[in-house]
Amino acid sequence: MVAYFARITPGTRHALAVALALSGGCYNGGSEESATDGSATDSASASASASASASASASASASATATATDTAGETDGDTDGEPLIDPGRITLHRLNRVEYNNTVRDLLWTTQTPADDFAADDVSYGFDNIADVLSLSPLQAELYERAAEALIDEAMAIAILEPTIWKREAEGMECTQSVGGAAGEFWNIYSNGEVTTNIQIETEGDYLFEVRAYGQQAGDELPHMVLAMDGMTVAEFDVDAINTGPKVYNVQVPAAAGNHIFGVSFTNDYYDPDLMKDRNLLVDWLQVSGPVDLPGEPNQQRERIMVCDPVMDGEDTCGRKILETFGRRALRRPLTEAEVDRLMVFITDAKAQGASFDDGLKLALRAILVSPYFIFRVELDGDPKSLNPHLLDDFELATRLSYFLWSTMPDDELLDVAAAGELSDPVVLEEQVLRMLDDPKSQALVDNFAGQWFLIRAIKDAFHDEQKFPAWTDSLRSAMVTEMELFTGTFFAGDRNMLELITAKETYVNEILAAHYGIDGVQGDAHVEVSLDGIPRQGILTQAGLLSVLAHADHTSVVKRGKFLMENVLCMIPPPPPEDLDIPPLEPPPPGSTQREVLEKHRENPVCAGCHNLMDPLGFGLEHYDAIGTYRTMDNGAPVDASGTIPSGGAFTNALEMSDLLAGEADFVECMARKTMIYGLGRAVTIGDLPYLDEIVADFDAADHHFKDLVISLVTSDIFRMRRGEPD
Repeated sequence: MVAYFARITPGTRHALAVALALSGGCYNGGSEESATDGSATDSASASASASASASASASASASATATATDTAGETDGDTDGEPLIDPGRITLHRLNRVEYNNTVRDLLWTTQTPADDFAADDVSYGFDNIADVLSLSPLQAELYERAAEALIDEAMAIAILEPTIWKREAEGMECTQSVGGAAGEFWNIYSNGEVTTNIQIETEGDYLFEVRAYGQQAGDELPHMVLAMDGMTVAEFDVDAINTGPKVYNVQVPAAAGNHIFGVSFTNDYYDPDLMKDRNLLVDWLQVSGPVDLPGEPNQQRERIMVCDPVMDGEDTCGRKILETFGRRALRRPLTEAEVDRLMVFITDAKAQGASFDDGLKLALRAILVSPYFIFRVELDGDPKSLNPHLLDDFELATRLSYFLWSTMPDDELLDVAAAGELSDPVVLEEQVLRMLDDPKSQALVDNFAGQWFLIRAIKDAFHDEQKFPAWTDSLRSAMVTEMELFTGTFFAGDRNMLELITAKETYVNEILAAHYGIDGVQGDAHVEVSLDGIPRQGILTQAGLLSVLAHADHTSVVKRGKFLMENVLCMIPPPPPEDLDIPPLEPPPPGSTQREVLEKHRENPVCAGCHNLMDPLGFGLEHYDAIGTYRTMDNGAPVDASGTIPSGGAFTNALEMSDLLAGEADFVECMARKTMIYGLGRAVTIGDLPYLDEIVADFDAADHHFKDLVISLVTSDIFRMRRGEPD
């Protein structure tokens, strides 16, 4: 914990004081994972201790980041049948932005997404859930506190089930009249003037402003009435009602909480003494009511938190029950009695200062949301410096599993299984995996795992020259995203061979994407499954969204595409170029020449050839597809040559042949397992992990490459169920 909270300044110490009140006041300075009990009064010394180690922590973080960049999460080597002895360890894992938003959604049933305003998460090994680079800045600590306040205020709000009505008689004492006189139950505004009233609105919202009035008609105009709020006109009416039939005129206005002045004005007075014609406005009453569009039912977020009635059950008893229930879900484990005691102090202190039970409870709930145990996925080592592996407890295992498959907190069923001590049973663990993969929340695998592995997220940021590619529109971009999401989703949701990721002869298109692919018979915006028979495409590698990301604004990029195939299909990481190498940018090929010719010259430099001799032959395989994924046979006035070789030596003439060759590579199978392991664990694959990876790949092969079997093999292995400490 020190490594993360070390950079806290006095300006952010308040947020940590609240968090430390729950966490026990301090963390053991010898380990990021080892917590000790203590008093909330220790927060100042904890912060001082953290500040003292800031420099070391920053250096460690920088070192981790550098390592991540250099190795890209990949290792090579033969395990030679070595026993599985080292499950490794994971740095204290901060929730990334997606995980935070999903967690507060499922914890509080909120539609707020506060993490959208947090700083972007660092990416390592291709993913943004890698623990080593998920550090915490002082600004982010403050943003957590702000988010907690807004989330709890919303969740604990008492729903207004009936609108408030303020009715003011125009001639009464609650109104101020600038001109006129009483006329029975009406106030006669017999000259240009107004009637106003003050109203104190407690809740922001839309309000209905109504006025009952009629006019004495004279001249060639109807009496003109203006309704205003705080001096600003909100509606105007020509009053056609007369004394035998007064009408109600109204307008709906947004109003913030606070005091407001509502008024009705008469603006076109007319009087002809010769003809005894007099135009006047007579007002019966003014009425404001609202908020309008009330939910008509209690706040479901509050109902979920308030698991008991503090009046009926007693504030102390009920307060403890609420905090125990909410705390178990928020911290993904049961709270200790000491933790509940510390949280109850917020309630007792609030009441002692004249505030309500509700006010104190809100503070306690906010403290939970800024606790390190909420912001981080905490796993404890009995001996933080010991290399001896130990099993995660069931709650830690439930948390690992839930953030792997759902990118969010465990649900109540998973927590109940953990509480019963049953999740460590491989049979029960497998049952939970299958249940969770069948849950709609497993869409997170598409959004976050496939979304980063196959660059689906990056499509929204892809840029192309619209003059050169007029087909590049927001509608086409959106269709590309949906195609890739639907396609990859079929592999996570069903019993489908993962090799078909790059060989499948069907995809999902709507009308605009079908036209882009040259597929007839598809109409409308909805995506439908279509066959690719007779179409020069197959699998995800020829889908336009991926191809668009792996291109320049105005031309294709053999290097980007080849590098992607090496890193994400074969998990072969090319070494970085020498730091002192001045690499000129590759210019678009001149008219009549091709990318192949440009790159042949580039590879004449022996320093460049080492990597490009591997990347370029793969990238050439996708040259039949332009910068936005349109199929072509000519490029820049020259025929496209999409021939090449895969690293193991197999030759191909186009993308379909290349995909078939890659699908037969053992490296592709291992790469799928490796990517799943990196994403599932939130860390790199190291040399010590290779025995586990070998076993998982063997299980994956035996199961005909189904994703569910890959997941089961991973989460039931020691590498997922265990961890160890780390010496200094």
